[in-house]
Formats: sequence, structure tokens, C-alpha cells
Amino acid sequence: MSIPLHLPGSRAARLAGSALIAAALASAAATAACGSDAASVVFTSERGGGRDIYSIDLATLEETNLTSSSGDEHTARLSPSGTRVAFMVEDKGRTTVEVLGLIGDDRGRVTVSESSGSQLDHRWSPDGSRIAYIVEEDGRRTVFTTSLDDGRATRVTVIEADELGPWSPDGRLLLFVVHSGDARGIYVRNPDGVNEIRLTHEPDSAPVWSSDSRRIAFISTRDGDPEIYVMNSDGTGQRRLTNNQDTESDIAWSPNGRLIAYVSDAEGNPEIYTMKPDGSERQRLTINSVREAGPVWSADSRRIAFVSHIDDDSEIVIMNADGTGQQRLTNNDADDTQPDW
Repeated sequence: MSIPLHLPGSRAARLAGSALIAAALASAAATAACGSDAASVVFTSERGGGRDIYSIDLATLEETNLTSSSGDEHTARLSPSGTRVAFMVEDKGRTTVEVLGLIGDDRGRVTVSESSGSQLDHRWSPDGSRIAYIVEEDGRRTVFTTSLDDGRATRVTVIEADELGPWSPDGRLLLFVVHSGDARGIYVRNPDGVNEIRLTHEPDSAPVWSSDSRRIAFISTRDGDPEIYVMNSDGTGQRRLTNNQDTESDIAWSPNGRLIAYVSDAEGNPEIYTMKPDGSERQRLTINSVREAGPVWSADSRRIAFVSHIDDDSEIVIMNADGTGQQRLTNNDADDTQPDW
């Protein structure tokens, strides 16, 4: 699949760059199709002074700097196929979304080429054909999508969106959040149509989908402190899953739909827990005196990657879904954060 990215330079250079990227991505897809058993985690590291995107091969623990440029790169998200990575680039006061293949050093911008605004977030569509993101320009924030087939950018929302959530696993809906004002709450939008539905009217955030696209978990402060709620995809059946004076955050619904991972300071410092989607069988997975954050599920729901402030800086750790088999992936004096796989 060719990917017409917005590359700098002349038209010939842009075409050559696009051809290079298409060839590299085709090679990456072919490699993946051959059934390599090696899985990788991508993450942000500050070990070079600025921020770069790294990958680590879980079979060999070999680390690779994927970006290594003068820009400040962060928030890597792997494509559904696992052959590409999208990430944020901060350069000269502007933030944009770029994408590259995991094989080769090709990269290019996939955001609105005519916009001078910054991008605040990005999410892959389930089929990997589009990326959604927020554009902030002239004080307004709206959601766009860009097709990776033809480079066409489409405005998705008219109302301002403070936070972008993921696409539903069936690809039909896109979540976004308004944080304040009369319009505050969680919304779903059909990125291919006109339907835009407001699901909540409260100070809610961080929505995530269940694997069957039928339910949404989210964080709400409607009762005074951050708690985890769940609701149906049409906004009905809103139910509080946690009920305490602690702070819950960083929710992640497992791809098989059986567990919700989250961070809670219930035991005095932020640790990683799981529970069933009905709020039962809460289990603490990490037990120590330092802060853990950002749990992310593997595609088979068997493992969780997360960030641990294990030695005065943040490192990437993985563990089994029940908390066993904890393995430290990075070990240096810099901050390693934002894992994805």
C-alpha cells in the first residue's frame, strides 16, 4: 500500500520519498507475513538529551533508535499490523504527526499540510488505513483524519475537542472529549458520516472501548475524585466501578475484553491493578514503594507493558497479565516512557 506523505523538498523529492516509504513498508509487511516470532515494544526515551522513539526486540532485548533527529519525538503508537509507528514531533514550536516503517529509515508527515497549527494526539484506525488527530489552530481544537492511501485530510468535528479517544474496534466510531463548559462530556463521531452523539454531560475523560465495541470505560470526577465508570456505546447504563477516596487513572481494556488494567494509589502510591469489567475481582499487580504508570496490553492479552520509576528515573517493564514474570526492558539513567506494542 502506497502512503503519500507530506514530505519536505521539491515535488520530485517528495515523490521519491513516498516511493521509498512505500517500498520499505511493503518489505516490512512481507517480513511480518513470514511469521516472525519476535515481538517489539516501542517507547519514548530521553537518553540522547532530547526525546526519541526507540524499539526493543523482546527476543533479543536489542534496542534501536528509530528516529534520531534534531526534533523532539514522543508518543509512539504501533499500527494494527505492527509494521509502522506513528508519533509526535515537536520542532520550532509546532507539533506534527509523522509515521515510519519499522524497517528502514523512511519517515514522513501525515498531518494537514496546509495547516500551521499543532497536533495534540493521534490514533490509528483499526484497519491501519487512517490516522485521527486533533489540530489546534487559532485557539481552536478540532479532530481530523488523514487517509494513508491518498493523503486526503478530513475534518471530523465542528465543536472543539480537548481530547481524542480511540476508534471503536469495529471502525465505525471515534471517541473524543470536551473537558469544560456547557459542551463538556464524552462524544462519539462517525468519521465517515454525519452522526455525532453526546454520551455524557459530566467532567469525564480517558474513554476506552471494549473489544466488542459495545461498551466504553472512562474516568470521571463527577463524584469528587477520579473514579472508573463503564457505559454502553450509546451512553446508557452508566455505572461506577470504583468507589473510594483514591485516584484512579491510566485505564486500558484488554483486547480479549476480560480485564481492565488501571493505576490506583489505593495503597499509598500509584500501582497497577486489574479488575473485571463489572468491577469485581480487583487484583494488585505491582507491589513496591515507587510509582508505576501507563499499562498497555499486548495484542494477545497475555502481557502488560508499563512504566516504573524504579531507580529515580522511569524504565519500561513488562509482566504477565496476573503480575508474574516481571521483566525490566530498559536500564539507564534517562527517562523511558510511553510504551506501546
